[in-house]
Amino acid sequence: MPYIKQESRARINSYLHELTDQIQMMEPDDLKRPGIVNYVITRIVATVLKPSEEWSYHSLSRAIAVLRDAATEMERRLMAKCEDQAIQSNRDLEDYL
Repeated sequence: MPYIKQESRARINSYLHELTDQIQMMEPDDLKRPGIVNYVITRIVATVLKPSEEWSYHSLSRAIAVLRDAATEMERRLMAKCEDQAIQSNRDLEDYL
């Protein structure tokens, strides 16, 4: 995850808080929010990373890498903790020992 400077975070976070509040009010059921979040993320990436010319293989590859890197970081930071807790509670798979 790109850890951007605090000044940049503060500037962006004010907009993100408004957006996330709107999404949560729009759809109170967190199980129904993924479609909205997918739409928002897709629009952000497609708008902000779209080249001034048309999309090319390389520009699409960079945009997809941003999405993949964000997913990988979330998996590394959050999912791994859940997996480690499950291993502690239920014991590891014999295949992994």
